[in-house]
Amino acid sequence: MRSLALFLLTACVAAAADCTPSSLGAQESLEKFQQLDREAQSAFDGGRFAEAARLYRQAACLVPSSARALFGLGGAEAAASNFRAARNAFEKASALLPGNSLPLAMLVRVNVAMHDLAKVKETLRAAAARFPRDGELHSGLARFLAEKQLLDLALAESLRAEQTGVIDNASAVALAVLENTVGAYHDAIQHATGIDNQTGLDGQVRASAAGIAGLSYASLGQKNEAERYLKMAIELAPAQDNSYFALTYFYEKGQRFNEAAAVLEQGRERSLNPDSFLLPLGNNLVWGEQFQAGVDVLRELIAKTPAAAEAYIRLAEAYRKMGRPELETQALASLVRVKPDYPMIHVLAAQAMLTMNPVDYPKVLAELAAAEKIAPNDPDVFYLRGKALAATKRFREAVTALKRATELRPVEPNAYYQLGLTYQKMGETALAHETMERLRYIQQSSAAPQVR
Repeated sequence: MRSLALFLLTACVAAAADCTPSSLGAQESLEKFQQLDREAQSAFDGGRFAEAARLYRQAACLVPSSARALFGLGGAEAAASNFRAARNAFEKASALLPGNSLPLAMLVRVNVAMHDLAKVKETLRAAAARFPRDGELHSGLARFLAEKQLLDLALAESLRAEQTGVIDNASAVALAVLENTVGAYHDAIQHATGIDNQTGLDGQVRASAAGIAGLSYASLGQKNEAERYLKMAIELAPAQDNSYFALTYFYEKGQRFNEAAAVLEQGRERSLNPDSFLLPLGNNLVWGEQFQAGVDVLRELIAKTPAAAEAYIRLAEAYRKMGRPELETQALASLVRVKPDYPMIHVLAAQAMLTMNPVDYPKVLAELAAAEKIAPNDPDVFYLRGKALAATKRFREAVTALKRATELRPVEPNAYYQLGLTYQKMGETALAHETMERLRYIQQSSAAPQVR
């Protein structure tokens, strides 16, 4: 009888305009409502979201003020990507349940899905006003907003969570991550080191905090502290892959490639997913001039993951630096087979072919013609074309190509150097002198690298 009385109390609200008036009695209506609720939940669990929305809508018509029906309706409509209808349902549910934060949390998600930033902010303000002490709500919103790259809003929610005084350590780490991301490095260090110093915590939580502290110190240019904390992260959680990658990133920025490779070797031995270390390990071995070791790692990666495009690029680089242009060309040809749409593969192929002896100039020019179709304003296309045309004594065409390269990249010395040489071969002494003067000016003003 009590449930019937409660039902009668909620059913007294008038039905919505799009609902057909029910002729059922109170007990029959209650039974029908419960049946619709079960069927809707079953449809939702089975992934039949449109059917679930239809059933929840019928239930909401029977009991217009049922927050349960409205919340279910909102969830089903959202799952079916009917976000406007979902927002309407969650707004009604929130009005019916002013002391429950869940409808507001769902409203934030729906408004984000609709890319309605104004509504997102409005809902966040409502959550802050109605639930100022709900740390779990605000930290959950912060994590969701961070995932959606709404970093300013995520940081604000994290700070609200912190102000409640009940923020958990995982949320504190998330706050430190956000602070590091938006450039608040000192705050990130304060939060991260506060967690790291709690010796009773789980090692992975402390490792995450140490890693964030290390990255923040690195951003502040405090290299010794950065390295210390990044190494500490590895010691605290030896099986946590991200710690090795963070220290590797730090070493790469300092061009300490062999140290990066050593860290990756260590991580690979300890990881549950050792193959994820192959590409960065191969990269750093090549950059550190351990060419054969790099080739071995990259070939292992290609054998396991033939579509790993960057592995072919780094393999070609290793062969080029080893003085093996024929193997460089083979690596790039393999890349064309597995990923024919890889950006600027034709430029890379042309570069490789120009280092071979003898050079197949018609094939080089064909590769560059294909590259120009993909990127008609790439200066490398015209620079390499100019070199190839000059080598085959097609000087006028070479000048046209090289002048186009200088227009597209005005402060790049290589094209000026080749253009000056071409003018010299043509007997255009004045133009050659003018071009070489321009080259010297660029090198002096920009400390440009040596021409190749």
